[in-house]
Amino acid sequence: MWDSFTIRRKMNSFSRRMGWTWAPAKPYRAWIVATSRCNLTCKTCPAHAPVHGTDPNYFTDMKPEVYERVKRELLPGLQIIHLSGGGEPFLTPLLDQMLDDMADGRRYITVVTNGTIIRRKAIERLVRSPSLIRVSFDGTTNEINQAIRGVKLDRILEFLRTVKEFADRGVHPRFLFQVSYVVTRSNVHQMTEAVEIAHRYGVHEMCFGNFVVDDRKDEYAMRESLFGCPEEVTPHWQRAHDRGRELGITVWPMSFDCKERSEEERRQYKPDLYDGERIRQCPLPWWSVYVEVNGAVKPCCVYHWPLGNLLEQPLREIWNGPKFRALRRIVNTPAMPEVCRSCFIQERL
Repeated sequence: MWDSFTIRRKMNSFSRRMGWTWAPAKPYRAWIVATSRCNLTCKTCPAHAPVHGTDPNYFTDMKPEVYERVKRELLPGLQIIHLSGGGEPFLTPLLDQMLDDMADGRRYITVVTNGTIIRRKAIERLVRSPSLIRVSFDGTTNEINQAIRGVKLDRILEFLRTVKEFADRGVHPRFLFQVSYVVTRSNVHQMTEAVEIAHRYGVHEMCFGNFVVDDRKDEYAMRESLFGCPEEVTPHWQRAHDRGRELGITVWPMSFDCKERSEEERRQYKPDLYDGERIRQCPLPWWSVYVEVNGAVKPCCVYHWPLGNLLEQPLREIWNGPKFRALRRIVNTPAMPEVCRSCFIQERL
């Protein structure tokens, strides 16, 4: 028997398959940016890249009046909630209230954290709920992690130790513990040791990712990124993967950009997006919303342009308003927005 979340998702999926721009049910999944502030300035983070500058207005917490709209109009229908979006979620003053409202056993909550702020009540709530905690570190020594992330590894290990402490006392069957590790020239040789550290603290999955520089041309990015160098990374990844199998940790695969592409090549469909006959379908404009700290609403974390604002319109008007419907009309056609052609979210059907 389907639950209400599945029924609503299938209703909107049927609308997508029929080519309709109207979504009959509310979104069942949301990214809720609790804060865009972060207490670190990691060298690999796009939010702090030199090319983006530092707009002081960008780094702020979600306004209480925005969260009240989220709680009233969006939260009742959500099955999956991502409390992440570029900032450090354990910084937000609203975190305890959000978990009180969300961690009811019916919803799945994901939190991506830099592991430097320990709020024991919040960690315990997550461990006891259907949830995912993903902690980031980028080196297996204090020196390398501090050089990349600006903080010693010991501080992050204390966070991992706290999660393990609560998990050892009793964990929800659907709790998932992950570690994220951005591979650079400085830390690629430590990948296997990173898996061993993760195992020590009861981590279930190890997520190695590339340092994707996009438009960055600064000396650090040019020196440290191995995104176009699979021959340098793959042997280290293979050893880490094999060690993970020995220890019972899933090690995610990595993807690479092996060739420098011309501007014309960049405008073409990704091979995994278009096979010459059929465009793989993106369901997110029918399934999800991304709510910024200021109330701006987008369909996902990749699409940059707001389609409405909760402080100006009710969600129902935004969700089936002209901007959302215009995006649904083109997102799965050759006229899709440019940003959708290089989307990194593995969601297309």
